This record gives sequence, structure tokens and C-alpha cells, in this order.
Amino acid sequence: MKTKVAAVQAESVFGDEEWRNVDRAIRYLDEIAGLGAHLICFPEGYPGPAHGPMDSKGKLSAHPIDLLREKIREVGVYCACSDVAEHEELPEVYYLCQKLIGPDGEILADHRRSQPDEPELNEYLFNKKRHFAPGPGPTVVETEIGTIGLLICSELWVPELPRIANLMGAEIIISPVNGIHTPSLHHVETRGPDGLLNSPLWETWKCISRCRAAENVQYVVVTQNTFDPSYAGVGHIAGPEALLAEHRGAGVFTAELDMDRLRYLRGTLYQYSMLDSTKLKGDEPSLGTRPGQNRLRRPSIYGKLLEPGPRDFDYDYYLREIALGRHLHSVAGRQEE
Repeated sequence: MKTKVAAVQAESVFGDEEWRNVDRAIRYLDEIAGLGAHLICFPEGYPGPAHGPMDSKGKLSAHPIDLLREKIREVGVYCACSDVAEHEELPEVYYLCQKLIGPDGEILADHRRSQPDEPELNEYLFNKKRHFAPGPGPTVVETEIGTIGLLICSELWVPELPRIANLMGAEIIISPVNGIHTPSLHHVETRGPDGLLNSPLWETWKCISRCRAAENVQYVVVTQNTFDPSYAGVGHIAGPEALLAEHRGAGVFTAELDMDRLRYLRGTLYQYSMLDSTKLKGDEPSLGTRPGQNRLRRPSIYGKLLEPGPRDFDYDYYLREIALGRHLHSVAGRQEE
């Protein structure tokens, strides 16, 4: 079985005009409709709301995700898209979300990023939204095109999360990236042959994806927003044996995922006979990775991973910061009285 993936490195709008991303997303879906893709992947926070106001102030007839769902129902594909959701109880707090929508337009999963960034970076990336609550962990959905795992951005850099998704059955990991809307923050000094400014993270991100794909025997899809068309994005699709596609500029890029090959690699342990290429059967390709790597586990010795470390980031910081802010506001109010 082959699954064709189309990833969109979107030309995204930041700030008050973010609502314009919806029309662009629908145009991308029209463009992709003729490519025969089974799965479409959009960047983190796209089409939103995420990088602008939570309310489009009458510019849109419905929530951006709902408008996208209507088009997905028409095109008839799976689609991973993203937005920011408000916390159910704390108005100052948000969730970073990635949704998987089925060909019928129904939301199959709503993943919440489990390891958001620190508050100052959040404010910069998401238009003054400072506090993001952590979600519960990887989200995995079984579909007829493969079992899909949802992560967001830096979750891919934490090896435990793709591994947990693997143990939940994920064959395809979708991990969209936000992107930087001020290229100078990357301290960029060089341009590639395409004229785009190079990001120091470009090669590292591909390395991370290839590692996750190999160690978990998964496919990994990464794409980002291109807020500024002058600098390169990190878009790529990695498999356990090779980098299948990469894309630096804005636009659509595709790859065909061989699910039968993936399942063979998952179900077969590395053996002595595999070292002898003369023993390959018919047109069977030589190995580009260690098969069965996802099965080479000894959970009994991994207890250290469960122990908190003295320098671990505190993902519940926002509760104390909000409580302190409310306390100081209350004290100031009493002093004015």
C-alpha cells in the first residue's frame, strides 16, 4: 500500500490580518486536489487562529477550522491543520492544537502540544499569547491510509514522545513547525543556491527527523509557516531509510510512503543473513536501516527516564505566574481604596 502525502509550507499572515490564511489554505487544498494525495499537512498554527486575535471580528463566516472542514469534505482527503484554543477555565491561558480531519470533514483527533515553549518565546511567536498549558502527550489515530501520530514542533526533539507514539502504533508522525517571522533572529549570514536565507536549524531539524524515523521505524512529516518569503523553511519528509523530500521555499511538496515496506521493516529483526546482498530475493531492495529497531527495547532499565531532574522545565509555571499576578492586582486595588 502506498500513501501519498502533500505537505504545505504555507505563506502565512501574522497579526491582525491572520484571517486571510483561511482563503490561502482553501486555495492550497484546490491545488493539491489534483495531485492524488491522501493526506495533507499544514504548519503549526495554520490556518489559525494562532498568530493574531482569537476573534476575526466579522471577517469570517465561521471558525477557520470549520471553514477548512467544508473544503476538506469537498476534496475528500485527510488533513492535519492547527490552531490555538482557549483554556476552559483560565482566560489568560491557551492550548496549541493540531487537528486531524477525515475525508468526511469530521475531526478525528485534537492534539494539544504537551511541551510548549517558555513564556517570552510564546509571546513572540503567538502575538502576545504568553501562557500555554501542556497537553497530555502524543495523539494517535488509526486510518485506512496508515496509523497517524500527531506531535507539534519541539515535541519531535524529545525522543520519548515519538517513541510513545510508536508504541501506540503510529506509522506516520506529523510534526508541524511554527516558523520565525523575523529572519534576523536566526543570525542568518548566508544564502542557498535558491537565494533564500539559510537557517542554522535547517540541517539539525532534518537530522532529528531522520533519527526519529530510523529509531522508531516511522515516517516523519515536517512543514512550517513562511511568514517572510526571504528565508528558507525546514519542510521535509523523512523515512526510516532515507530523506524522501525536502522543500525550502513556500509551496507544496509531496512524497509517496511505502506502507508495506514500513511494515516489513517493523516486523523483521536484523539478522546475519541480511548482511549478504546476494541473498536478496528478486527486486527486494537492500536495507537502508536496521529493521525491527522499534522492537529492540528493555523497559526494565529505563526507570531513570521517569525521575524528575533538577533542571527540568516546569510546565505548570503559568499557574503560579497567574496566581501571583492576580494577587498583586488585588493588593494594588486594596491600596487604592
